[in-house]
Amino acid sequence: MIICPSCQKQNQDHYKFCLGCGAELPREAAAQPALDETQKRGVGARIEDEQTNIGIPVWRDPEPAPAAAPGATPPPVPARKVDAPPGLCPECGHPNPVGNRFCAACGLKLPIKGQPAPPKARTKAGTDDLSGAVLTALNPDGTEAGSFPLPKTPTVIGRDSAELFAGDAFLSPKHATFTPRKGGLRVRDEGSLNGVFRRLLADQPFLLVPGQVFRVGQELIRFDLLDPHGPDQSGVEHMGSPMDGYVGRISLVIGRESTGASFPVPETGMNFGRERGEVLFPEDGYVSGLHCRLSHEQGKVYLTDLGSSNGTFVRLAKEEDLSNGDILLMGQQLFRVTI
Repeated sequence: MIICPSCQKQNQDHYKFCLGCGAELPREAAAQPALDETQKRGVGARIEDEQTNIGIPVWRDPEPAPAAAPGATPPPVPARKVDAPPGLCPECGHPNPVGNRFCAACGLKLPIKGQPAPPKARTKAGTDDLSGAVLTALNPDGTEAGSFPLPKTPTVIGRDSAELFAGDAFLSPKHATFTPRKGGLRVRDEGSLNGVFRRLLADQPFLLVPGQVFRVGQELIRFDLLDPHGPDQSGVEHMGSPMDGYVGRISLVIGRESTGASFPVPETGMNFGRERGEVLFPEDGYVSGLHCRLSHEQGKVYLTDLGSSNGTFVRLAKEEDLSNGDILLMGQQLFRVTI
């Protein structure tokens, strides 16, 4: 059995994609013993921490078939079975047990009985109904994994919108809306569970607002301003009131509505990294030795990426304009924006 690193579902050794969440299964993984109920509860405790799983599976096209021998007649390409029987993948024809959400062979989200299969993502732009803007999915090594040209009208992207997004269980069904503007593109988070993150440009300070969430490697961090309370009418100070020299607080996000360890942000600023800095993540391989910095200038707090390998991402809190070349994180996938 192969245990999915994303949702911990057990899959047979020959499966390429998880039956539970559609994530690509590690092919080099050795067979693992089944978990007992106590172990299942142990690993299940981190399922809510779905935001901390970037950098692992992204969508990949199925491996190409081997080349035919010279002079041989190529086999016919099977037609897409829109009305395939339950469990039969309409894309590759692989038989799956009834009730599985994703195909074990190609990772396609299987249609629910009575609903049509999700439409294919378009691969060619330039027609009259397209805006010219394109979302390109990126593999962890930076290579392209597929593209989705955006039409001129507002388009909702999510797990139910097209095959490029269907295999990502960390995308909400309606995750974000992309709206082309004259010479530009805007994005709005549709209240998704895992949010829309934009990668910061290196060495470009970004103004943080209270409650904003940013990502360093696999860690989610929330920034809050310290709210000072003066003494009451009797001159009694509030317990836990901020001390002079500190301007904010950062907290590690460990669940949907919960946070873990917190650290005060001094006026002198603080650095994050795997090896250097005031806040260290030594076990996170996606964090650079010196990754990013919080700085305080003229009463405001800024976040700056220090040229890290995997980038620093900020969760978008409102509808925002995008620029050509922006990198977005939605679900478990990275997307490059071309305008």
